[in-house]
Amino acid sequence: MEKKTGFFNGILHIFYALNYSLQGLFTAFRLSTAIKQEFLVLFLLGALGWYTQKVWYLAAASIIAWLFVIVTELLNSAIEEALDLITHEYSTKVKAAKDMGSAAVFILVLVNIFVQSLIYLPELYKLAEYVKLYLNK
Repeated sequence: MEKKTGFFNGILHIFYALNYSLQGLFTAFRLSTAIKQEFLVLFLLGALGWYTQKVWYLAAASIIAWLFVIVTELLNSAIEEALDLITHEYSTKVKAAKDMGSAAVFILVLVNIFVQSLIYLPELYKLAEYVKLYLNK
């Protein structure tokens, strides 16, 4: 069978790929509590960037850094779903693979704590000063 080529088929492929991607996002949002929580953090980071009036590139860096966590969580969830299809029996190798995916997400969350701290350090410093003043009353 000959593969169809041409401009129209290329454009059609883009729409099919977009549809599959959106289905994947909706499925992940429906099935994964972690994805829901991570999208909430994404929304809060966007609101924080707007509220603190960060320069656009710092707000964008904050959001992009967190999007890496979401992408890694999506990959981790996909790996877990695929492994669950292979076997429902306990396996140390399956557990190791799932744990490694979880570790990847964890490392990116730690990196994000560092990145977000750098971006919002002035605000964190002001908050610490307010807390210090409040506690000394």
